[in-house]
Amino acid sequence: MLDSMRAAIVGAGGAGLLHALTFRAHGVAVTHVYDPDPERARNLADLSGAQPTASLDAIAESNAEYVSVCSPPRWHVEQATRCARDGRAVFVEKPVAVETGELERLERLPGCVPVVQWRAGRALRALRDAVRADVFGPSPSACVDLLLRRLPSYFAAGRGTRACWGAGALLSVGIHAVDAVCFALGQAVVDVRAVAAPPARGELERSASMAIAFGRGAHATIRVTFDAADDETRIAFAGERVTAVIAGGEVDPTAGAIAWKTASPAIRPRLAAIERSASGYDTAPLLVHFIGEAIAALRRGLAPGSVPALPSIADVRAAHDAVFRAYADSPVASAYSPCARRSARSACSCACCIR
Repeated sequence: MLDSMRAAIVGAGGAGLLHALTFRAHGVAVTHVYDPDPERARNLADLSGAQPTASLDAIAESNAEYVSVCSPPRWHVEQATRCARDGRAVFVEKPVAVETGELERLERLPGCVPVVQWRAGRALRALRDAVRADVFGPSPSACVDLLLRRLPSYFAAGRGTRACWGAGALLSVGIHAVDAVCFALGQAVVDVRAVAAPPARGELERSASMAIAFGRGAHATIRVTFDAADDETRIAFAGERVTAVIAGGEVDPTAGAIAWKTASPAIRPRLAAIERSASGYDTAPLLVHFIGEAIAALRRGLAPGSVPALPSIADVRAAHDAVFRAYADSPVASAYSPCARRSARSACSCACCIR
C-alpha cells in the first residue's frame, strides 16, 4: 500500500513529539508539522527534521503517506476528515471522537487507525489469551483503577474545559482502560452505568467510575481520578479461583509482568505458559511497537481492521460507545452534548485548540 515513507504531525505537544520520534525510529521521514502555536510547530519541526506549516491544509495536501492527529480530542474527527484520503493512513490519538455522531463519521473515512498502544503490551495480550483459554471461567470480573496526579499547570492550558479539550477524565484517559478491558474480554457490551464527580461550570469531570456488563456474563469496573498523590495503575482480572494483576504507572502499564494468584497448584504451570507464549512487548513506550506493527501491516498492503496489529475505528467502537453511554447516564451529560460543544467552540481562542 505504502511504498514511500513520509509522515506529517498535527499537534506539536507531547503526543506529537512521541509520534514524530516513533516514525523516525522506524525509518519514516517526518516532513511536515502543524500546530496553531508557530513556536511549538517550529520546535518540533527542527527536532524531527521537518517543515513547520502554517495551516492544516498544508498537511492535508502534502505527500505524506502517514498523518498523526495528536491534537486535543475535540478536534480529532474534524482534522482526520480533512487529512484522510485513499492511500494514506491517518493515526488518530485516543479518544478518537468525543460523541457518537463524530465516531460514526470517523468510521466512514478511509485509512483511519486508532492509536491504542496498550493493546501492544504483552501482559494485556496474555490476559486476552487466558480469557480465550477459559482460565477465568465463563464470567470473568475485571477491575481497573487509574490513580493519576494532575498538577494545576496541566489544567491551566485549558485541558480541563470542554471548550479547549472536550474530554474529561473518563474519556480522555479512562478510554485506555475501557478499551483494554473490551479487548481482553472479547465480549459485547450490553449495559453501562456511571458515576462522575460534578465538574465546575464550563469544566469537565476530574474523577469518575463506570461499570460495564458484557454479553456472556463478564463484568468490569473502571475508576479514574486526577487527584491522586502519584500515578498508579492497577488492572485485575479474576474468576474461577484465578486472579491476575498488572500494576504500574500511567505510562503503558500493560507492558509489565502479570502477578498470578491461584489456589490450585496444578494450574500454575499453565498460567506461566500462557504469559510466556503471549505475543506483544514488555518495554515502553508501547507506541513505538504499536506504530511499528501498523506500518509493517500497511506496507504489506493490508487495510485497517484486517489484522489485530492494524485496528480500525470499528475495532474501538465498543469502548467509545460504552463511555458515551456512561456519560449519558451521568450528571455530566450536558457537557458532552453537541450544542454545548458548538457554543464552547465559538468562544474558545486558547493556543491549545488546533483549528
